[in-house]
Amino acid sequence: MRQQDIEAVYEELATGIDRVGEPDANIFVAQVCLLLARELGDRDRALDLIRQALRLHGDKPVTAPAPAR
Repeated sequence: MRQQDIEAVYEELATGIDRVGEPDANIFVAQVCLLLARELGDRDRALDLIRQALRLHGDKPVTAPAPAR
């Protein structure tokens, strides 16, 4: 895919996020990802791409909340 194609996809995704609004943005992005994964048709490749995105984002570790006292 050419750089201009990537930019067009980004712009469409950003427009979609704006249209659904902040409260539903995470669900919208998840739905887009699942639709793309289905289209890709390769579970292991989809999981690898999720991990790649985490690395690009800094792969911040998830910490569990402290137990209640």
